Amino acid sequence: MEHIAAIMMLVGCSAGNNHCAEIEPPVFAFETMQECQRDLRPAIGTVRRDYGAIYGKCAEVDPALEDDYTGIAWHINAQDELEVRLMTTPVKQKILVAENHVR
Repeated sequence: MEHIAAIMMLVGCSAGNNHCAEIEPPVFAFETMQECQRDLRPAIGTVRRDYGAIYGKCAEVDPALEDDYTGIAWHINAQDELEVRLMTTPVKQKILVAENHVR
C-alpha cells in the first residue's frame, strides 16, 4: 500500500461565496506535500469557470493517523482563504431504528 502524505481539496463558490461545493480534483492523494503543491495551480486551471471563485489547498496527512481519518471539514475564512481539516473523530449521524412488530 502506498503512503499518502497530502490530499488536494478544490472548492468552487458562487459570487460572494454564498454557495460553495467541493470539486473533484484530477488527483486526490499524493505521496508528498511537494507533489500536491506542484499540481495545485494546474488543477485549479482545469476547473470549468462556472464558479465566481475557485479555491484550492493541499492538506497534510499524518501517516500515523492515515487509517483513522473519518472525514474532511473545510470552509472559506474571513480572509477569503480555503481552510481544510482532516477529522479523526466520528461524524455524528442520525440513527433510524425500525421495528417489525406492533407494541
